[in-house]
Amino acid sequence: MIRHSMRNKLILFLLIATLVPFITSIVVSYMFTKEKVTEDTVRTNSALISQAKMNLLNYLNGVVQASSTIYTGIHLSELGQLYEILQRQQEIDYMSDKVISSGLQVMSHSIKEIKQIYLYAEVSNRSYLSVNDFSKSVPGKYEKLPPFPEQETVYIETTHESSSYGVPTTIYIAPSPVLSMHRKLMYSPNNTSIGELIIDFQLDLVSEISQSVYTHDEEELYILDEHGRIVFGPDTSKWGLPLEESWGNEATHSKLDKGSYEWSKGAYAGINVYEKMKTDYLDWTIVKRLPYEQLTKNARQLTFINSLILTFFMLIVIAGTIYISIRFTEPIKQLIRYITRIQAGQVQLNQLTTDIELTRTDEMGILANRFHTLLQDLNQMVMREYRLELANKSNQLMALQAQINPHFLNNALQSIGTLALQHEAPKIYTLISSLAKMMHYSMNTNESVVPLRKEIDHIKAYLELQKQRFEHQFEIIYEVEESTKDISVPKMILQPLVENYFKHGFKPSTTATGLLRIEATKYIVGEHDEFLQLIVEDNGVGITEERLREVKNRLNTPFITEAACIGLSNVLTRVRLYFTDDALLEIEHAHPQGLRIVIHIPMKKGAIE
Repeated sequence: MIRHSMRNKLILFLLIATLVPFITSIVVSYMFTKEKVTEDTVRTNSALISQAKMNLLNYLNGVVQASSTIYTGIHLSELGQLYEILQRQQEIDYMSDKVISSGLQVMSHSIKEIKQIYLYAEVSNRSYLSVNDFSKSVPGKYEKLPPFPEQETVYIETTHESSSYGVPTTIYIAPSPVLSMHRKLMYSPNNTSIGELIIDFQLDLVSEISQSVYTHDEEELYILDEHGRIVFGPDTSKWGLPLEESWGNEATHSKLDKGSYEWSKGAYAGINVYEKMKTDYLDWTIVKRLPYEQLTKNARQLTFINSLILTFFMLIVIAGTIYISIRFTEPIKQLIRYITRIQAGQVQLNQLTTDIELTRTDEMGILANRFHTLLQDLNQMVMREYRLELANKSNQLMALQAQINPHFLNNALQSIGTLALQHEAPKIYTLISSLAKMMHYSMNTNESVVPLRKEIDHIKAYLELQKQRFEHQFEIIYEVEESTKDISVPKMILQPLVENYFKHGFKPSTTATGLLRIEATKYIVGEHDEFLQLIVEDNGVGITEERLREVKNRLNTPFITEAACIGLSNVLTRVRLYFTDDALLEIEHAHPQGLRIVIHIPMKKGAIE
């Protein structure tokens, strides 16, 4: 449509000239806005993470300071006595055991998030557990305690499920995710270990601080330790486990204190903003995941508003473009319509010369005047050619009048037949009558569909002449059911099949008698589908298997040039045109020899009765 239409080309060019700047402006605006919004978002989230980091460190420092009161809180009677008992190099008695339990109770109430406190005293080789105002001690050290890092006296263990440290309790304490602050208790004068203190504290405040930094279901926030284990994350079931995905490696292994990087895999593909939390007792990394969907949300909204405004004005420009294009090309379309009317023969040329109403003085007006002049010249040429054509037609009419009229030939045959009877030659009369019947049947163009009995009578007349020609060297068997004779069929569908027998299958030089069987029956398929079956079978020379396959393949070919297949294809095509596409023509070998052609004609809706 564009290649062959100047109007469409003009519209396309103007639309491109209009749309490209608009679309380019929208794309550039979107890309620039997206970049700026992304930078602002990263900067804002980096500040939020820094604030969360400070809040977390202040809180963790408070926990660490609470554990150090065992040294600094000597002015408190319980804690002071606890430290004195631990640093003695003697067995702890019952009263000392009570003092230790009381000191742990005081420490456990210093911070509300503390769940329980475990203490191991080396001097007596006993373990103490204080939880919910309940204290108890047992001999020995809890065997599953993680080893203390070298050169460290304080560290925080990554999130894990709480346990009773092997100390049996009379009340049920449900396990929950906790962080554990481990402190090695030292005796100052000789710097020797006198025990180990573990404070398990819940993640309520850590979770509260972390959740204030990100939007649930839109962003993700993780706190990872130096080994890539999850201290805090959106899925509580994975706390304390190694991070399965590899997106956190760049943050945890980075040597920078803070930064950001892109990640293009998974549902949270986008930018990861991170900041390190490094102290003497921990090495964590806070990572906030910002998916592109959220990063570009504001940019998309701004671009959408701009697009609506630009689209409104663009529609106005497009409407103006189309109007100008149509207004410019309408005179050309008008000229084309005039030419089309001339080609279709709807009007005479001399009438069109007065129908052109182009009064413009521009290039279109010049074109109209030239077209008007061209029509006048064409009118003169056509009139000259028309007169010449009339003369030629007159000569052709006289030549046709000199030809023999087919009806005259039919009447002449009837006269010759009558003369043969007068001269007592009935055989000649019979043959002439058969020939006249054939000519009358084939020359009658008013009938395209005939009852089957007429088609059978035509075949009988044809075969009567063939019998006389070949001196009764073949026999004919008719098996036509009476109920089929009134069924209407396309005219001349049996003769091509019978004629093929004499062209290709019948060999008069042989001593064997030829046999031709013509059958017409009706049968029912299923409950209601009735079919007419026409069979033409002979005992001729037949065809080879390869030739049979070739004929079957060519039957349904749209264009057939081989004479042997044209007749069969024509019969099948006409049957399907008069009835339905369910009509079928089958070709197969006859037994013991010969060829069998079967036509199946459906009598359902679409058949012509």
